[in-house]
Amino acid sequence: MTDHQHVRLTWPELPASIHATVENILGGCVVDAQSQANGFSPGSADRVRADNGRSAFVKAVSRERNSDTLDLHRRELAVLRMLPESLAVPRILGSFDDGEWVALVIESIDGGHPSETPPLPEILAVLSALESLPKIRGCAGWAGLPDATAELDSAFAGWRSIRSEGRTELLPDAANEHLDELEQLAASAVRGVHGDYLLHLDLRSDNILLDDTGRAWLVDWPWAGVGVRWLDALTFLLDARLRGSDADADEIIATHPLFAEADDHAINAVLSGLTAYFLNAAQKPAPENMPTLRAFQLSEGLAGLSWLGERLGWTANR
Repeated sequence: MTDHQHVRLTWPELPASIHATVENILGGCVVDAQSQANGFSPGSADRVRADNGRSAFVKAVSRERNSDTLDLHRRELAVLRMLPESLAVPRILGSFDDGEWVALVIESIDGGHPSETPPLPEILAVLSALESLPKIRGCAGWAGLPDATAELDSAFAGWRSIRSEGRTELLPDAANEHLDELEQLAASAVRGVHGDYLLHLDLRSDNILLDDTGRAWLVDWPWAGVGVRWLDALTFLLDARLRGSDADADEIIATHPLFAEADDHAINAVLSGLTAYFLNAAQKPAPENMPTLRAFQLSEGLAGLSWLGERLGWTANR
């Protein structure tokens, strides 16, 4: 991923009240803080270590820095409190919220993100973690999570938005040549994501850690929702293709148990919806203090267009 350190807050820039909260949780003084460059949040993201050897991952942001990110931190805190410890998800250790700053103190996982070009074993480790996510619709304790169909309804309407707002000239040639087909596919995408399972809904390599046993841990949960079991796996395979993985994503879809209930039309429809979201978002101004986000969304959209071209039998520009 692109280096994002130039847009992140760092540990020394955080208020003393957050430092004190973290040290109280860890039971010792923080003697080391390493900023984590991956991701797009304009807030801080630090692995910290106290003088007693305890460690944590701390993420914090102020309302002034980016109010949307502050709200997402609060949302993630609520999600992390719901998640059972049996899942491959770091535990929440504590938090800070004074109305202007929000900080999450999370279990630190000793590991790193997947390889820049993820090989098949790493991809299968991620899919194994996704297989552990439970069926939760109608279950007690999960009422606060949104339905994926509601969350993605406007996102999957990207082709329609681009056309209605007269922005089609900004699309790649392949998208313009097949716009009617792409829009028709995306129109059924929302129905395709309806389901009963816990979803991450923002799964890509920088939201995954692999420990030294090869186990994949899923991090950054503000967008969690309820939907079809294979959706996170599809978004991760799209990200792996973007990164040049030589794993055969279509073969994985055809054979992996996560995709047992997925048919080709549903996969193509959701891919079209995702591609529409990314290419539509890429045409908009960058959010506050997040200057690299739009370029990333463009690259994801082009990867989705290329994959759809292969699956539908027409050539798409990468």
